[in-house]
Amino acid sequence: MATFCSNCHAPLPAARWQLHDGREVCARCHATAVYDPVRAHAIFDFTAAAVAVQLGLQLRVGVGFALADAQVLAAMATRGGANADLLGVYMRHGRERTIYVRYGLPLLMLRTTIAHEYAHAWQAENCPLLDDLPLSEGFAEWVAYRHLLYLGAGRAAARMRAAAHPYHDWFLQILAREDRAGPAGVLAHLMAAGQGAAG
Repeated sequence: MATFCSNCHAPLPAARWQLHDGREVCARCHATAVYDPVRAHAIFDFTAAAVAVQLGLQLRVGVGFALADAQVLAAMATRGGANADLLGVYMRHGRERTIYVRYGLPLLMLRTTIAHEYAHAWQAENCPLLDDLPLSEGFAEWVAYRHLLYLGAGRAAARMRAAAHPYHDWFLQILAREDRAGPAGVLAHLMAAGQGAAG
């Protein structure tokens, strides 16, 4: 039996929910978790449109979306050379581009994960030469953070700035660049790096 919630990693009390892929989640995460693929796709559409409007991150080709069980997501992430404990992953198979997100995430976590992976989809289209993991992941976290602000989720955004997570230092570097040059400066820097001319 798991000791911690698979979503928020808080200690699991006696009251818990076991998902069909074996993960266990706490009552707080379960209360807003998104299990329905149709609802999840609607949230994806809203998030993608909001990021495009807020930050100008338009996709020319577009990207598909699907929920994935933990094991399927872990296998895809590992094949791509990424950490197997990811909440989401952007994958390209020939002409197909798809964002996969872990089934059963709480609503706000789902939104930020979609925003993060959408940023990677935008990078793939607009920054084809980008080969800088800290910049790539820091930018994707920044897009997720900006989406929280767009939603009016100020407390969640503040937690994102303060809490330790794998991409935290890289995210703070992007925030520092935003403080110096604004959002347009962040995008200009990423575009330059993605076209082999970063300064």
